[in-house]
Amino acid sequence: MGCQYLEDLFELYLLGTLCREDLAAVDEHLARGCPNCLEQLREAALTVYVLAQPARAARLDPKHKSQLLRRLRKQ
Repeated sequence: MGCQYLEDLFELYLLGTLCREDLAAVDEHLARGCPNCLEQLREAALTVYVLAQPARAARLDPKHKSQLLRRLRKQ
């Protein structure tokens, strides 16, 4: 299995959602120490980490909030 195919799997690999065959292929390839794929895995780990962070609630300025509510009521 080539590096280009594996690059599409790293996020899924980190989330534990790969089928056995793909999991084995990624494990096998990473065990060989492919520098490109190890870098891609690091980037995927950062992506998964950032996406897993809870979003902070947006706080509207009270003036903007009241304007928004007025517009919504008109509709």
